[in-house]
Amino acid sequence: MRSTQREKDEIRAYVEAQAHEDVLHLEKAASELIGPVRHAIWDVHCATSRWWVLTNPTNLYDQTDFRSRDVALTFHVGLALRMSYLQERDVLVAPTQADLLPGSWRRWEQAFEAYDSGDEAENFQAVGVRLRECLVSFIGETMSDELVPTGVERPKNADFKGWTDLIANALAGGDSSAKLRSYLKAIAVETWTYVNWLTHAKNAVRMDAEIGLKTVEHLLGMFTAARLRTSRATGRCEECGSYRVVGGVCKHCEWVDPNYEPPLLPHLSDEERARRLAEPCTPSSDIATFMSPESARQETSR
Repeated sequence: MRSTQREKDEIRAYVEAQAHEDVLHLEKAASELIGPVRHAIWDVHCATSRWWVLTNPTNLYDQTDFRSRDVALTFHVGLALRMSYLQERDVLVAPTQADLLPGSWRRWEQAFEAYDSGDEAENFQAVGVRLRECLVSFIGETMSDELVPTGVERPKNADFKGWTDLIANALAGGDSSAKLRSYLKAIAVETWTYVNWLTHAKNAVRMDAEIGLKTVEHLLGMFTAARLRTSRATGRCEECGSYRVVGGVCKHCEWVDPNYEPPLLPHLSDEERARRLAEPCTPSSDIATFMSPESARQETSR
């Protein structure tokens, strides 16, 4: 099949980086449209190996294991679908956010498992129950008596609306944060209302449960972002006001923060370092070796 020089150069660079061999010959063997995605199949020869290289996302498969390009394509499409599904699932669950709200995200994942395990209305109602537990857990992890102003009655522990109102005031106080404060309060009210509806929706369909998952995921992400915004707001240079303060030093005027404390780095013993260096990182070309979507995503992103 016809191909451009740019395509050839990209495939050549990819294979040489992954296989650690010079490419002797390559050609586009086929191209197939599957749904909205077109996958190109390349036949690539190296000195001691031969590969199928498939695109969108790009990955290579040893022809010793995948003798047919159709088998390689079928495997590749299935793997790509699982990768995209996994990426959509955890797009907002970044490690930093999960560390700040571990219980809330754990219950959100339990809600996702309920969503993923059934196709009946009661399964989707169960998603609502898990999401409600997630929101209550969010309150448990964020509420504090310090948030309650003097003279104001403390909300009950399970009062989601009352506590999110106080949390939003704390995370986005002042006139300059009025829009953010209003937004946080609005999504809290609407999310709580929707999740409670889903819990009792006897005619709920899969899309209703998916919307519930997305709304709660968004709420956790937005409140976490607001918290990170507040914690980082003090990281400004005291001399010029720049936000470019890295490692206690202003990149704009070279002001040094006298109170900066460098993070503690993990210390590896000589034995542990030797053990890690002694384990070679050799990729397997055996199709019988289990390849998870997570490991494949790491490989294709290199």
